[in-house]
Amino acid sequence: MNQLKQRLNPRLIIHTVAMLLLSALFCIFSSDAIHGRRAFYLPKTINVNGTEVIVHDDMKLNQFDGRDFRLTDGRMAMTNSAYRTGVDVSAHQGKINWKKVANDGIDFAFLRAGVRGYGEEGNLRADEYFRRNVKQATKYGLDIGVYFFSQAISVEEALEEADFLLETMEGLKITLPVAYDWENIHPDMSGEDGARTDDADMETITACALAFCQRVEEAGYKTVIYCNDHTGYFYLDITQLQGYPIWYAAYEKDWPNYYYEITLWQYTDSGTVDGIEREVDLNIWPIETDPADKRGSGEADASGSTSADGSVSDTQS
Repeated sequence: MNQLKQRLNPRLIIHTVAMLLLSALFCIFSSDAIHGRRAFYLPKTINVNGTEVIVHDDMKLNQFDGRDFRLTDGRMAMTNSAYRTGVDVSAHQGKINWKKVANDGIDFAFLRAGVRGYGEEGNLRADEYFRRNVKQATKYGLDIGVYFFSQAISVEEALEEADFLLETMEGLKITLPVAYDWENIHPDMSGEDGARTDDADMETITACALAFCQRVEEAGYKTVIYCNDHTGYFYLDITQLQGYPIWYAAYEKDWPNYYYEITLWQYTDSGTVDGIEREVDLNIWPIETDPADKRGSGEADASGSTSADGSVSDTQS
């Protein structure tokens, strides 16, 4: 015992204790930069377009990988499960021949019901083709979901959008979910005056998504939240949105590599479908059974059209 004491270096002991204390303090006060709160752990991060983003492994995580998907002749397919193929459209696609769409292997469609303008006034308006699209797509056997293009910058505006949407689709048969599609606007589209959402932050947009979805679900519909990498990591606090399925938009990828669990994947904004004259968004929905059959009208889980970098790349979605 005395020989052991003689071998211990007091300076080494002090240095070791100091390092342990510093490590403990770093763990305790490690800043969660994404969510603005203190974390009592060393956060795990991933790189998203050059930015380190904190992720949460206690959430439901994405179980897909590149072996699960195969692209053939412009259409994505599942290699090891059932799936459905769908489109999402707005007035931007013009008048659609839904009989031809149905005959071209399309199983479902998400239809834009309305939009808030991204100018300062932020006016609400219904999509001029919405009711026709619902009736014609339903006539030819497609299951129908709905989305609203949001530019809300407050909970009050998100609730206004939800109420506007519910009124717009009153009396229509909607078999798939209602999607909340909040998008940030590319400067090339918003002009020198900018978009009303330019200064939006994660806390506000997350609160808007929650308010919108809760109001729509109170009316008896299921909801889904649409996002790409930009909105999904930098504008939505996923820890507050557990229980809401994610509709993930990512183009020119072999598989939907969002970190968290997704329900369906919008894999291109330049698809071609017979009966639709312009390029169109295509979606794949991995399923165990038919979502509409499993949940019934207005009871399914899972809209919009955003470019892969998070900005609107054409006209308003």
